[in-house]
Amino acid sequence: MKTLAVVLVLLFSTATKAQTQAIVPFPPGGGLDALTRIMTQAVAEQTKENIVVENRAGANGLIGAKAVAAAKPDGRTWLFADASTMTVNPTLYPKDPAFDAHRDLRAVMALGFMPSVLTVHPGLGPKTLKEFLEFARAQDVAYVSGGIGATGHLSMEYFSGVAGGLKLRHIPYKGGAPAMTDHVGGQVPAGFGVLAGALPHIRAGKLVALAVSGRQRTLQLPNVPTVAESGYPGFEVEVGYYVMMPAKTPDAAVREAESRLRRALSEADVQARIRALGIEPAAAMSSEQGARWIAVEYDKWAKVIREKNIKAE
Repeated sequence: MKTLAVVLVLLFSTATKAQTQAIVPFPPGGGLDALTRIMTQAVAEQTKENIVVENRAGANGLIGAKAVAAAKPDGRTWLFADASTMTVNPTLYPKDPAFDAHRDLRAVMALGFMPSVLTVHPGLGPKTLKEFLEFARAQDVAYVSGGIGATGHLSMEYFSGVAGGLKLRHIPYKGGAPAMTDHVGGQVPAGFGVLAGALPHIRAGKLVALAVSGRQRTLQLPNVPTVAESGYPGFEVEVGYYVMMPAKTPDAAVREAESRLRRALSEADVQARIRALGIEPAAAMSSEQGARWIAVEYDKWAKVIREKNIKAE
């Protein structure tokens, strides 16, 4: 009887132990999914709490974002998302009275930032950004993306507006993986996607990297220039990865979650694993700096979407 009582106590303790749910609004296997699992594992090891990761993909992250916005605001539901949830989607998608990212979510902290990289299939010919611009001004060039409003789409549209005179044709796919497959295969010769997706193929010689979009060269491709240093100063595109919570989550619960996440992000091993994904950890960025970054990005992408008349699928 005593043994049974101990087992029942253990089972009850396990069942009633607080559990945190981490929602990823994109399919498994991508860079954000990998980042989420690195972070949640580190937090769980530090705090001994149970964290369950769930992928809820669809509508450029909107389905997962809405699920978190509707969750109980107790600090136990986290959204691991790229910043497009707050910087792109509010302009790209029709207004929904039931959901407004800026009203219904709050950014807890930035986890890291990743640049995009302009790539071409080797068979296209250009080896430098200058050669690509000459090529794309003389003839039509198809470029790939993971869908309307995806990073690859908006980055190229932003760049075409800055460079001017380019004959580009957008080929959207339903996701980054099938888009990259056809880009590497040469069916769609150009792309401007996130570094993590293109990096293995660049290293294998299957894609040619022409320029990166960050404010400085990336450690993973030190010999590839930035777009800015290639003649377009001020051009900058970086994907920001954030943790968000329901807007009504109490400040104390947000601060507690931020403390746990920041402690995990400060670990050297965690930072090394994140950098291996092509993401630069944002351990030193304050919550206020993160909020200002989102505000600037929102204005930038709203302008691109409106000027290019981009409409959601």
